[in-house]
Amino acid sequence: MVYWLSTGISFDIACFILKQLKEQEPELFVSAQGRRFILLSRDDSLFLVEFDRKKAIASLDEGKAVIPVWLDVIYQKLSQKLIK
Repeated sequence: MVYWLSTGISFDIACFILKQLKEQEPELFVSAQGRRFILLSRDDSLFLVEFDRKKAIASLDEGKAVIPVWLDVIYQKLSQKLIK
């Protein structure tokens, strides 16, 4: 959530995205094995889709926002902060 807020996403949208993420990845907070997603902007909206390098590059080429949501990396960073 903090990461999304730091990218300029509003709290309401971040909550909506988190809800979508929980539906697509039920083991979100249980396992270190997370899938990788990206948030793509289309028509002034953000869509959570499974990571696809070609889609991400195409969106960037169009000047649209692409925000990575890599659950394995997020889980690792959270684990490191909890250990400290």
